[in-house]
Amino acid sequence: MKFSLFAIALAAIFLSVGNKNIAAVNSEFNSFSDTITAAQNSVENQHHDGIEKTHDTTHEGGHSSDMSPLFFVIVALIIGAATRHFLRKSPIPYTVTLLIFGLLIGMAVRMHFFEGWGDTFATAVRWAGHIDPHLILYVFLPTLIFEAAFAMDVHTFKKSVANAAILAVPGIIVALFLTAFIIIGIKELGIGLPDWSWQVALLFGVVISATDPVAVVALLKDLGASKKLGTLIEGESLLNDGTAIVIFLVILGSIKGASPDMGELEAFVFNLHPVLKFAYISFGGILLGLAVGTITIRWVRGVFNDAMVEISAIVTAAYITFFIAEHFLYVSGVLGLVSLGLAAASVGRTRISPEVEHFLHEFWELLAFIANTLIFIIVGVVIAEQAVFTGSDFLILLIIYIGIHIVRAIVVTIFFPFMKRTGYGLDKKNAMVVWYGALRGAIGLALALVIASLDPAVLSEKIQNQFLFFTAGIVILTLVVNAITIKFLIQKLGLTKLAPAKAKMIYNAQAYLRKTAANTIETLKRDRFMNHANWQQVKKYLPPQPEISEEEIGDVETIAEIRRRILEQEKSSYWYQFKKGLLGPTAVQKLSEGINTILDAGGLIPLCERKDLEESWKTPGFLKTLQNQPLLDKLTKHMFFDRLAVSYDSARGFVEAQEEALKLVESMHREVEDGEDGDKTDSLEIIEEEINENRIHGLTYLRNLRKSYPEIYNAISTRQAIRSLLNFEMQTVERLEKKGRLESSEANKMAKAIENRMKRLLQKPPSVKLPKNIKLLKDMEWFEEVEIPMLKKVSASFSSKVYSMGDKLIKLHDSGNAIFVIARGTVKVSVGNEVVAILGPGNVVGEIAVLTGKSSSATIEAESPVTALRMKYLKIQRLLNEDKFLKHNLWRIAGRRMAENMLSLTKEYGKLKRKKLQRIIDKGELKELNAGNTFTLDKKEGIMLSGAVNLEGREIRGTRLMKPGVYQVVDDSYVFVI
Repeated sequence: MKFSLFAIALAAIFLSVGNKNIAAVNSEFNSFSDTITAAQNSVENQHHDGIEKTHDTTHEGGHSSDMSPLFFVIVALIIGAATRHFLRKSPIPYTVTLLIFGLLIGMAVRMHFFEGWGDTFATAVRWAGHIDPHLILYVFLPTLIFEAAFAMDVHTFKKSVANAAILAVPGIIVALFLTAFIIIGIKELGIGLPDWSWQVALLFGVVISATDPVAVVALLKDLGASKKLGTLIEGESLLNDGTAIVIFLVILGSIKGASPDMGELEAFVFNLHPVLKFAYISFGGILLGLAVGTITIRWVRGVFNDAMVEISAIVTAAYITFFIAEHFLYVSGVLGLVSLGLAAASVGRTRISPEVEHFLHEFWELLAFIANTLIFIIVGVVIAEQAVFTGSDFLILLIIYIGIHIVRAIVVTIFFPFMKRTGYGLDKKNAMVVWYGALRGAIGLALALVIASLDPAVLSEKIQNQFLFFTAGIVILTLVVNAITIKFLIQKLGLTKLAPAKAKMIYNAQAYLRKTAANTIETLKRDRFMNHANWQQVKKYLPPQPEISEEEIGDVETIAEIRRRILEQEKSSYWYQFKKGLLGPTAVQKLSEGINTILDAGGLIPLCERKDLEESWKTPGFLKTLQNQPLLDKLTKHMFFDRLAVSYDSARGFVEAQEEALKLVESMHREVEDGEDGDKTDSLEIIEEEINENRIHGLTYLRNLRKSYPEIYNAISTRQAIRSLLNFEMQTVERLEKKGRLESSEANKMAKAIENRMKRLLQKPPSVKLPKNIKLLKDMEWFEEVEIPMLKKVSASFSSKVYSMGDKLIKLHDSGNAIFVIARGTVKVSVGNEVVAILGPGNVVGEIAVLTGKSSSATIEAESPVTALRMKYLKIQRLLNEDKFLKHNLWRIAGRRMAENMLSLTKEYGKLKRKKLQRIIDKGELKELNAGNTFTLDKKEGIMLSGAVNLEGREIRGTRLMKPGVYQVVDDSYVFVI
């Protein structure tokens, strides 16, 4: 109720200001390339003596006529509410009915029907009939455009936006030229319009090409037609409203010419080349909407469960976007609103408090209802009040009406080959609806009113009257004829027929509801207070038998239907977890988007064929580039671990959703236990296997990530535990209030305190604290017996680098220019196509190439997200020369690997399994030999790692197998003894 009064007051204030001083409002809302400046004088002239008289009229009781806008708003909303309630079963769309009421009211006032006894109402209607067109744009447009964009299914819009853009940009350009040809054709054939030039014809073409599908989209929803089709039609309207106004400004500017009152920026935009002007106005509006959206979403994200603040912020964001765009920057306010609305519907949906989000949508629906009610009644009144025409104008109107349908058919035909291959595609049946459902509405009429308010020196009064009449006539014809008859077209094309899977789902739901309701009656019969009820009368209130017939269900793939049900359940689970604070905003957004993508396949893809989680492992290319920049290293790591945290959060929510899905499958098993639907039982078993595979995949993912990055696991687990505790506290307070153990005021105080803690948790969740390099290094084999000062020096010489799954740390034949220590995650060592080792935290890689100076003989690839400490060759050599333990330990690690690689190629050891060979090598030891000494291998084998020795006069240098014998050490050498 408060919001209803607020919305009425908001509209009334704006409109009353317009009534009180239109010239002042025009000077305040200076946009549309100075059209308003010209409109000031024109509107004052058009408000003839009868209208001026109403400003001074005082009604009985002493009420000033300045209250006319408020009175008109009240009456219009009463008409709207009554129409919605009493005519809800009417075949005529709601907006069309309002337009008809507006026309009837306007004609009644124009014929002085209310003179004497209804002066107050007549004055209010005359005010509406001569309303400034810019007030329509500034007051109603932000609400209508933003609400339509905000209510859009963003996933469906993304897949439909390419086709919508085709119709809205090249489509509208083709349409305006073809419409202009029709106008000039009427002129050349001598039918009429002798004073119309090409510029005026093009201006009319762009005004009449702006579509307004409010009635059609509402009808598509009521009939249960494809959401994809409704989104395409609505998306086209949102985009072509923007492009139509932009092109309108460009053409009107060329007709009017520059104004001496223009500011610097306005003059700069005016003097741009038409193509550059179009680009500036269009892309400028989009960028402004995104900028305001970013600021608003950041603001709202810092608010928690405060509906007044969050709703106020978003409402003002819509209006300020349009005002700044049109009044200050001279860019497209419509496209700014579209980008703002889509940003709020996608990213913003998870930043708005879950308890407020549903309320916010309802509030915007209320505002849109009020705006639509007022604007269509006003449109009807304006047409009835201002339309000036001759008998021949009706013939021209009929020609134009037929012509715009031919033009629309040509446009759809031209671009159909592209549209059927883009996004969801477009088939011929849907293309017919797109053609016939291109209604014209308030935007076109508002632009026509702008033309009608121009100075006669710019455009003659005759052309202005014709322009308004033809535009108004097309609006009426498309809303009355097309909007009413399109229902029959949609039904004739069979577009209301449900898909078999969906029909089966609805049939099952209806049958289940009736069965459970009947069981409830049997339970109520045993209640001692109700057992004497008239049960025959009660049964009349049972749900009806399923309305969908077996013929409508048709031949359905049961397994596809079940998959769709499971996916919808999974999606609901994600949003429930988000509402309870157990799933983060980024995670719920990614998981929901993944579900939408799978749902596009209609249940034909197995549930386990998905890559949601694997995609979250991958590091974006820009992060890989940034981490190579020293100044951005810390920022990059922070972003990387944030992504991993979201990945873990997603995986945990994913597993939770799979467990919920298993419960749903179990309940579906119970539904068919008593029946003989063997096919469905088989399908359920397949689905259960798919879900279990998902569950195992998710659990494995969590286990690996928890093992690799325990810090992330601890931080998210802590956050969940805190939120679960706070949820319990909130439920306890609610329970105590219901039982009367707490007064409402005290319960509200306690709930507010809990919400403050929830907000603190949301804004400052437990952070991921990674251990310092020295802590990771001190327990490693490489640093055994290394003193702490040296260990600190080594630690400072390492730089940390992150790798996503599949990234290569070392490639085959890479030169030994760096050494890596695996700090977190696992890597796999591959020789050719064979994986020879999986190495985890604490392992060193790249040491053989560094110590021997040879290129790498293996590929080292990240098997999971990896954090590696990297040290360059020169630093390694300097440190190895400073500490003998550091050097000896590294050669020992390298020696074991080199021994394994060499022995695996021999006949004796090559037959052994890799693990057994590794156990033999682990028992070996590293020998450090000094030049000039003697070294004896007695009944043992060795691998010479570096240096040179002499055996029986033959010098052995480099990496070689060494048989038992007595060796003279030529150069300092390292030998690994088996």
